[in-house]
Amino acid sequence: MGKAFKIAAVQLNISKPIDSVIKDIRKFMHLAKGKRVDIICFPEDSISLGPKKNKLIISQVMECCKLYGIWCIISTHLKEKKYHYNSALLIDSDGNLCGKHKKVHLQGDGPNIFPGSKFDIYKTPFCKIGIAICWDVSNPMAMKRMAKKGAKIIFCPMYWCYDDWAHKKNHKKFEKKILKSLILTRAYESLVYVVFCNPIDLNEKYLTSYTAIAEPHKIIKEMFNKEGMITAKIDLDYLRNIRKKWLT
Repeated sequence: MGKAFKIAAVQLNISKPIDSVIKDIRKFMHLAKGKRVDIICFPEDSISLGPKKNKLIISQVMECCKLYGIWCIISTHLKEKKYHYNSALLIDSDGNLCGKHKKVHLQGDGPNIFPGSKFDIYKTPFCKIGIAICWDVSNPMAMKRMAKKGAKIIFCPMYWCYDDWAHKKNHKKFEKKILKSLILTRAYESLVYVVFCNPIDLNEKYLTSYTAIAEPHKIIKEMFNKEGMITAKIDLDYLRNIRKKWLT
Protein backbone atom coordinates (compact mmCIF):
# COMPACT_ATOMS: atom_id res chain seq x y z
CA MET A 1 0.00 0.00 0.00
CA GLY A 2 1.20 3.49 -0.86
CA LYS A 3 1.38 6.04 1.93
CA ALA A 4 -0.09 8.89 -0.07
CA PHE A 5 -2.55 9.00 -2.96
CA LYS A 6 -5.24 11.28 -4.38
CA ILE A 7 -9.02 11.18 -4.35
CA ALA A 8 -11.64 13.29 -6.09
CA ALA A 9 -15.30 14.18 -5.54
CA VAL A 10 -17.47 15.46 -8.37
CA GLN A 11 -20.42 17.80 -7.90
CA LEU A 12 -22.20 16.48 -10.99
CA ASN A 13 -25.09 18.27 -12.71
CA ILE A 14 -27.66 15.47 -12.89
CA SER A 15 -30.44 17.71 -14.21
CA LYS A 16 -28.95 17.48 -17.71
CA PRO A 17 -30.16 14.90 -20.27
CA ILE A 18 -28.62 11.50 -19.55
CA ASP A 19 -26.35 11.65 -22.61
CA SER A 20 -24.84 14.86 -21.24
CA VAL A 21 -24.51 13.35 -17.76
CA ILE A 22 -22.59 10.39 -19.17
CA LYS A 23 -20.43 12.76 -21.20
CA ASP A 24 -19.69 14.75 -18.03
CA ILE A 25 -18.79 11.58 -16.11
CA ARG A 26 -16.26 10.76 -18.83
CA LYS A 27 -15.00 14.36 -18.81
CA PHE A 28 -14.40 14.36 -15.06
CA MET A 29 -12.71 10.95 -15.19
CA HIS A 30 -10.37 12.25 -17.88
CA LEU A 31 -9.71 15.39 -15.82
CA ALA A 32 -9.09 13.30 -12.69
CA LYS A 33 -6.64 11.07 -14.55
CA GLY A 34 -4.73 14.17 -15.62
CA LYS A 35 -4.52 15.20 -11.97
CA ARG A 36 -3.25 11.72 -11.04
CA VAL A 37 -6.34 10.88 -9.02
CA ASP A 38 -6.64 7.27 -7.89
CA ILE A 39 -10.29 7.13 -6.75
CA ILE A 40 -13.14 9.37 -7.93
CA CYS A 41 -16.57 9.63 -6.29
CA PHE A 42 -19.81 10.75 -7.91
CA PRO A 43 -23.00 11.77 -6.03
CA GLU A 44 -26.12 9.85 -5.08
CA ASP A 45 -28.54 9.28 -7.97
CA SER A 46 -25.87 10.07 -10.57
CA ILE A 47 -27.74 7.73 -12.91
CA SER A 48 -31.53 7.47 -12.56
CA LEU A 49 -33.25 5.95 -15.59
CA GLY A 50 -34.78 2.89 -13.95
CA PRO A 51 -33.01 -0.33 -12.92
CA LYS A 52 -32.65 -1.89 -16.40
CA LYS A 53 -31.30 1.22 -18.12
CA ASN A 54 -29.18 2.07 -15.07
CA LYS A 55 -27.40 -1.26 -15.43
CA LEU A 56 -26.56 -0.50 -19.07
CA ILE A 57 -25.18 2.93 -18.18
CA ILE A 58 -23.07 1.43 -15.38
CA SER A 59 -21.42 -0.82 -17.97
CA GLN A 60 -20.31 2.35 -19.78
CA VAL A 61 -18.89 3.74 -16.54
CA MET A 62 -16.96 0.50 -16.08
CA GLU A 63 -15.45 0.95 -19.53
CA CYS A 64 -14.39 4.49 -18.57
CA CYS A 65 -12.69 3.19 -15.42
CA LYS A 66 -10.70 0.76 -17.54
CA LEU A 67 -9.92 3.39 -20.17
CA TYR A 68 -8.57 5.90 -17.66
CA GLY A 69 -7.20 3.39 -15.16
CA ILE A 70 -9.10 4.91 -12.25
CA TRP A 71 -11.23 3.57 -9.39
CA CYS A 72 -14.76 4.94 -9.15
CA ILE A 73 -17.70 5.11 -6.76
CA ILE A 74 -21.00 5.82 -8.49
CA SER A 75 -24.58 5.60 -7.24
CA THR A 76 -27.76 4.39 -8.89
CA HIS A 77 -30.91 2.35 -8.21
CA LEU A 78 -30.64 -1.34 -9.05
CA LYS A 79 -32.95 -4.33 -8.83
CA GLU A 80 -31.85 -7.58 -7.21
CA LYS A 81 -34.35 -10.39 -7.45
CA LYS A 82 -37.65 -8.62 -6.65
CA TYR A 83 -36.19 -5.78 -4.58
CA HIS A 84 -34.99 -2.32 -5.56
CA TYR A 85 -32.07 -0.74 -3.71
CA ASN A 86 -30.37 2.64 -3.65
CA SER A 87 -26.84 1.39 -4.35
CA ALA A 88 -23.32 2.76 -4.53
CA LEU A 89 -20.96 0.71 -6.68
CA LEU A 90 -17.20 0.44 -6.29
CA ILE A 91 -15.51 -0.15 -9.67
CA ASP A 92 -11.78 -0.81 -10.00
CA SER A 93 -9.31 0.50 -12.57
CA ASP A 94 -9.82 -2.60 -14.74
CA GLY A 95 -13.55 -1.94 -14.96
CA ASN A 96 -14.56 -4.68 -12.52
CA LEU A 97 -17.26 -4.38 -9.87
CA CYS A 98 -15.47 -4.75 -6.52
CA GLY A 99 -18.18 -3.81 -4.06
CA LYS A 100 -21.74 -2.62 -3.61
CA HIS A 101 -23.25 -0.70 -0.71
CA LYS A 102 -27.02 -0.66 -0.35
CA LYS A 103 -28.33 2.38 1.50
CA VAL A 104 -29.34 1.32 4.99
CA HIS A 105 -31.02 4.42 6.43
CA LEU A 106 -33.67 5.45 3.93
CA GLN A 107 -35.00 9.00 3.90
CA GLY A 108 -37.23 10.14 1.06
CA ASP A 109 -36.10 7.31 -1.21
CA GLY A 110 -39.57 6.33 -2.36
CA PRO A 111 -41.99 3.52 -1.43
CA ASN A 112 -40.40 0.87 -3.66
CA ILE A 113 -36.87 1.12 -2.30
CA PHE A 114 -35.76 -1.47 0.26
CA PRO A 115 -33.05 -0.77 2.83
CA GLY A 116 -29.72 -2.52 2.92
CA SER A 117 -28.62 -4.20 6.13
CA LYS A 118 -24.87 -3.67 6.60
CA PHE A 119 -21.83 -1.48 6.14
CA ASP A 120 -19.02 -3.44 4.52
CA ILE A 121 -15.35 -2.56 4.20
CA TYR A 122 -13.73 -2.70 0.76
CA LYS A 123 -10.08 -3.34 0.00
CA THR A 124 -8.33 -1.19 -2.59
CA PRO A 125 -4.63 -0.99 -3.53
CA PHE A 126 -4.49 2.26 -1.57
CA CYS A 127 -6.30 1.48 1.68
CA LYS A 128 -9.50 0.01 3.04
CA ILE A 129 -12.54 2.20 2.48
CA GLY A 130 -16.16 2.41 3.60
CA ILE A 131 -19.24 3.74 1.81
CA ALA A 132 -22.29 5.45 3.29
CA ILE A 133 -25.11 6.89 1.17
CA CYS A 134 -26.59 10.23 2.29
CA TRP A 135 -28.74 9.65 5.40
CA ASP A 136 -26.48 6.75 6.37
CA VAL A 137 -24.20 9.44 7.80
CA SER A 138 -26.83 10.08 10.49
CA ASN A 139 -25.59 6.89 12.19
CA PRO A 140 -22.29 7.71 13.92
CA MET A 141 -21.86 4.16 15.20
CA ALA A 142 -21.93 2.76 11.66
CA MET A 143 -19.16 5.16 10.68
CA LYS A 144 -17.14 4.24 13.77
CA ARG A 145 -17.56 0.52 13.09
CA MET A 146 -16.23 0.96 9.56
CA ALA A 147 -13.24 2.83 10.95
CA LYS A 148 -12.68 0.14 13.57
CA LYS A 149 -12.68 -2.49 10.80
CA GLY A 150 -9.87 -0.62 9.09
CA ALA A 151 -11.50 1.95 6.81
CA LYS A 152 -9.29 5.00 6.30
CA ILE A 153 -11.73 6.85 4.04
CA ILE A 154 -15.53 6.84 4.09
CA PHE A 155 -17.08 7.99 0.82
CA CYS A 156 -20.57 9.45 1.13
CA PRO A 157 -22.48 9.94 -2.14
CA MET A 158 -25.32 12.29 -1.20
CA TYR A 159 -28.49 14.06 -2.34
CA TRP A 160 -28.96 16.30 0.68
CA CYS A 161 -32.10 18.44 0.89
CA TYR A 162 -33.08 20.97 3.54
CA ASP A 163 -36.51 21.38 5.16
CA ASP A 164 -38.43 24.66 4.94
CA TRP A 165 -39.02 24.70 8.68
CA ALA A 166 -35.32 24.29 9.48
CA HIS A 167 -34.33 27.87 8.66
CA LYS A 168 -36.20 31.17 8.48
CA LYS A 169 -34.19 32.41 5.49
CA ASN A 170 -31.05 31.69 3.46
CA HIS A 171 -31.87 28.01 3.66
CA LYS A 172 -28.99 26.68 1.57
CA LYS A 173 -26.44 28.89 3.32
CA PHE A 174 -27.45 27.63 6.77
CA GLU A 175 -27.84 24.02 5.63
CA LYS A 176 -24.29 24.24 4.30
CA LYS A 177 -23.15 25.08 7.84
CA ILE A 178 -24.87 21.94 9.09
CA LEU A 179 -23.10 19.82 6.47
CA LYS A 180 -19.74 21.39 7.31
CA SER A 181 -20.28 20.58 10.98
CA LEU A 182 -21.44 17.07 10.16
CA ILE A 183 -18.50 16.10 7.95
CA LEU A 184 -15.99 17.41 10.50
CA THR A 185 -17.75 15.62 13.33
CA ARG A 186 -17.80 12.29 11.49
CA ALA A 187 -14.12 12.63 10.50
CA TYR A 188 -13.02 13.67 14.01
CA GLU A 189 -14.97 11.11 16.03
CA SER A 190 -14.03 8.16 13.79
CA LEU A 191 -10.49 9.34 12.86
CA VAL A 192 -11.02 8.88 9.13
CA TYR A 193 -11.07 10.93 5.98
CA VAL A 194 -14.69 11.64 4.98
CA VAL A 195 -15.98 12.63 1.54
CA PHE A 196 -19.40 14.28 1.11
CA CYS A 197 -20.38 14.29 -2.58
CA ASN A 198 -23.59 16.09 -3.57
CA PRO A 199 -24.97 16.81 -7.06
CA ILE A 200 -26.34 19.85 -8.83
CA ASP A 201 -30.00 19.39 -9.72
CA LEU A 202 -31.85 22.38 -11.13
CA ASN A 203 -35.15 20.52 -10.74
CA GLU A 204 -34.84 20.28 -6.93
CA LYS A 205 -34.96 23.63 -5.13
CA TYR A 206 -34.36 22.03 -1.71
CA LEU A 207 -31.07 20.41 -2.68
CA THR A 208 -27.98 21.69 -0.87
CA SER A 209 -25.14 21.31 -3.36
CA TYR A 210 -22.19 21.09 -0.98
CA THR A 211 -19.27 18.73 -1.63
CA ALA A 212 -16.27 18.45 0.67
CA ILE A 213 -13.31 16.31 1.70
CA ALA A 214 -12.33 16.38 5.38
CA GLU A 215 -9.63 14.93 7.60
CA PRO A 216 -10.14 14.76 11.39
CA HIS A 217 -8.67 18.22 11.95
CA LYS A 218 -10.09 20.25 9.08
CA ILE A 219 -11.94 20.45 5.80
CA ILE A 220 -9.32 20.10 3.09
CA LYS A 221 -11.38 21.05 0.04
CA GLU A 222 -14.98 22.13 -0.49
CA MET A 223 -17.34 23.30 -3.21
CA PHE A 224 -20.75 24.92 -2.97
CA ASN A 225 -23.59 25.49 -5.41
CA LYS A 226 -21.67 24.91 -8.65
CA GLU A 227 -20.66 22.07 -10.91
CA GLY A 228 -17.09 20.85 -10.67
CA MET A 229 -14.55 18.57 -9.01
CA ILE A 230 -12.37 18.81 -5.92
CA THR A 231 -9.30 16.70 -5.18
CA ALA A 232 -7.24 15.96 -2.08
CA LYS A 233 -4.11 14.07 -1.13
CA ILE A 234 -4.64 11.28 1.39
CA ASP A 235 -1.80 10.89 3.88
CA LEU A 236 -2.05 7.55 5.67
CA ASP A 237 0.95 8.36 7.88
CA TYR A 238 -0.94 11.35 9.28
CA LEU A 239 -3.94 9.17 10.00
CA ARG A 240 -1.80 6.44 11.54
CA ASN A 241 -0.08 8.93 13.83
CA ILE A 242 -3.23 10.52 15.20
CA ARG A 243 -4.86 7.12 15.71
CA LYS A 244 -1.80 5.94 17.59
CA LYS A 245 -1.85 9.06 19.75
CA TRP A 246 -5.59 9.22 20.45
CA LEU A 247 -6.52 5.55 20.60
CA THR A 248 -3.88 4.48 23.14
